[in-house]
Amino acid sequence: MSTVPTIYINRNLILPDSDQWRFRFEVKSESSDRIYIISQNIKKKHWGCSCMGYRRFRKCKHLEAIGLPTHERPYEAKIEAR
Repeated sequence: MSTVPTIYINRNLILPDSDQWRFRFEVKSESSDRIYIISQNIKKKHWGCSCMGYRRFRKCKHLEAIGLPTHERPYEAKIEAR
């Protein structure tokens, strides 16, 4: 039996859910002062990012850095605030 992985997020970075997205939280760009939002699509269960790489190609280093799949593959993870 596999377990659902846990992603630990600083509670100050967590955002409220929207109509389409849940488990929303902010990540800072490594190369600029930009802030991106990572979240899970409520219906399709895939994770997304607000960065240009994800919006154009459905792949980004922000998702990969925390171990989330790209290309709109459904993935369950538990988000825990710290």
